[in-house]
Amino acid sequence: MLPLFVMAGSGSMYSYLVSDNSWISLSGTTSINSFTCTSAGEIPRGFIMADILPGSNAIYFSDANLDVPVTSFDCKNRMMNNDLHKSLGGNDNPTIKIKLLEARMMYNAQNDKNGKLYTTVEISINGQTKITDVTVGYEQVNPYSFLISGSKDMLMSEFGIDPPSPMLGMVKVHNKVNIHFHLLIETSLITQSN
Repeated sequence: MLPLFVMAGSGSMYSYLVSDNSWISLSGTTSINSFTCTSAGEIPRGFIMADILPGSNAIYFSDANLDVPVTSFDCKNRMMNNDLHKSLGGNDNPTIKIKLLEARMMYNAQNDKNGKLYTTVEISINGQTKITDVTVGYEQVNPYSFLISGSKDMLMSEFGIDPPSPMLGMVKVHNKVNIHFHLLIETSLITQSN
């Protein structure tokens, strides 16, 4: 998706659809083992506005949002699912919001069809927001479909989350978690300004 933006003019608007084959996971460790909780097929269609800063390789985005319901994460354990859903915001903050703000092509990108980007994203969990940088890999599957993947280590405490303690506190979830995403995105140009 992002290489397509680079070739387009400033102010281009795209629609996008995240394929059902896409997923986002949260993984971490506890005092006794490791865990992975995955959300698949829960990301809706949306629209993105892309603006290119003249004279640079920066692309700025508007409305590039992914809203993931916290209840969509499945840890393959009902008790852990409930604990995780409550910890991530429960009914008060029922979605994890990920907003793409900016992307820059890395100079070592292999070609237009695949490579890596530096991105700046805004992540909101449990009603608290953090802006962070994430390195993203992309691969063009066909002219309008792109596979985008990456991961980021974060601390639950950065979002005001007290790590859950399943089994009446006998198991302690550690503070650091890894957010990993694997998104197959289908996009189409709606409008373009030159």
